[in-house]
Amino acid sequence: MVSAQEIRTILARHGSLARSIDRLSDSDCLFDNGLDSFGAVQVMMDLEEHFEVEFQEHLLSREVFSTVRNILTFVSSQMLRKAA
Repeated sequence: MVSAQEIRTILARHGSLARSIDRLSDSDCLFDNGLDSFGAVQVMMDLEEHFEVEFQEHLLSREVFSTVRNILTFVSSQMLRKAA
């Protein structure tokens, strides 16, 4: 199972956020708080490695990486798809 804390740890490592991830809610826009496209790619690669999933390119969008909640939902759906 994926936790928001796991997502937050990965974001803290690669997100280059202007504010500490601990000060952001699960629904705060990460791009408004300093996440850029390079950071999003770094986060994606770490998520793939950490959760042993592969994100299909056609499913990736700015919206997926815009909030902790969206990332959590997306990773969870990819893990369920992998398990099926």
